[in-house]
Amino acid sequence: MINFEHVCVVDKDTGRLLTYFHNVSEAMVEMNTPENGVAVLCEAPSFKCYWDFNKKQFIKVGVPEDSNLVFDYVTKKWTDPRNLDEIKAQKWAEIKYERDQLEFGGFEFEGSIYDSDQVSQGRIMGAAIAGVEQVWTTASNSTITLTGSELLELYQALQAHVASVHDRGREARAAINAASTKEEVEEIHL
Repeated sequence: MINFEHVCVVDKDTGRLLTYFHNVSEAMVEMNTPENGVAVLCEAPSFKCYWDFNKKQFIKVGVPEDSNLVFDYVTKKWTDPRNLDEIKAQKWAEIKYERDQLEFGGFEFEGSIYDSDQVSQGRIMGAAIAGVEQVWTTASNSTITLTGSELLELYQALQAHVASVHDRGREARAAINAASTKEEVEEIHL
């Protein structure tokens, strides 16, 4: 009985690695090689490779520059398997995430940055309604005294900030819906 140190089973049409054996008998290789597979003697392969039948070696496919790509073992290229609707849906999810980061990431009012997370938005609205002078803590943890009218202006600045971010989101959404190619979708930014 023959034992092999390293045996790889690859797809006979594409060279895609199906399985790898270490210190295995010939009988075990035969039992575990599917009909579409070919057993080849090899060194321990990288799982990001394919068998080149002409060169009789594994070719590393590397790492894709985009996490959405998958390796096509027939064409030997990285391809994006998503259809246009899936690409648009993913882009819209990315835009919404970025929009939320901008909305809740702070805004400027009279030279200071103020928090704009949901809790802070509620506090600003309450202070503006109360209309009385308050000491306010900015995003940098410095304090500033704001009059009732300044608190109303702060609230108006917050609302302008939120409206601006959401306007940009609506424009991006319209551009995504109007896009007819993957490349057009990829060019859209908030």
